[in-house]
Amino acid sequence: MNTVELEPFSALLSLEQLVMSLNDARALHSFYFEFGRRLYTLKLVLEYCPPGSEVVDLGASPFIVSCALARMGYKVTAVDYDPAEYSTVASACGVKTVRADLERDRLDLADASVDCAVFTEVLEHLNPYYVRHAISEVRRVLKPGGKLILTTPNIVSLFRRLRLLLGVQPQYNIHVHEYTKKEVVKLLER
Repeated sequence: MNTVELEPFSALLSLEQLVMSLNDARALHSFYFEFGRRLYTLKLVLEYCPPGSEVVDLGASPFIVSCALARMGYKVTAVDYDPAEYSTVASACGVKTVRADLERDRLDLADASVDCAVFTEVLEHLNPYYVRHAISEVRRVLKPGGKLILTTPNIVSLFRRLRLLLGVQPQYNIHVHEYTKKEVVKLLER
């Protein structure tokens, strides 16, 4: 059995200097602001996919989760629409990058080639018309018995309901469509 090289918190924290060296305010803000969510994702991957597994991280830019997974002992391929923007991060961690438009492209990965797919905080950025394509590509590249780690904001969460009651649009303006848990389950069942 493979062992964890770094546990999730240490793996994520080990990237702080790398992200700071980018001199990129967006990446730095993302590192700190989304630290808790990324830590949760890493813990889910560790729970369901043993270290040493082949993992694909979809919509991966700025490759913080991808790098942390690599430092935890996973073999990581990061897929993004524009991997060149943060390629120095991926390179520094030994993460292979693949360019793909998740809404339209066939992933440049072999059928049944990955043990675990990380699809976190991406679904809400895709046009609902193309979501089935993206999910079918994830299914195609997953090995039988492979695991999908998917997170997305819940449009009917208490926080979103409070925003609506206060007269504030509950869906973030950079999101194309936010889903209920029931909608996500139906998408995956289809």
